[in-house]
Amino acid sequence: MGSPVFGQYITCPYPDDEEVQEIAEWAVKKYNEQGHHLTLLRKLDCESQVVAGTNWRLLLKCRDENNGENHYYQTVVYHRPWEHLTELTYFYRLYPYE
Repeated sequence: MGSPVFGQYITCPYPDDEEVQEIAEWAVKKYNEQGHHLTLLRKLDCESQVVAGTNWRLLLKCRDENNGENHYYQTVVYHRPWEHLTELTYFYRLYPYE
């Protein structure tokens, strides 16, 4: 197996790293600013892609506080810490996951 290719998503080497947890929490908070009411329960998967910064693609399990149901979501967060830039690229519910 060769080295990762620039621009290719790879499995996060440290998925339980504090930075990854902060990115997941930030994504849910940002999504909730659009009128949603989710609580992050768990990070289930993490991939990263190095471009002119890092795209973090996360699989999250969240509870919808409006109805108490748990659902799975995929999100991508673009992060350039040296420029203090973090953007929510997308955040959507997966149908069905289980």
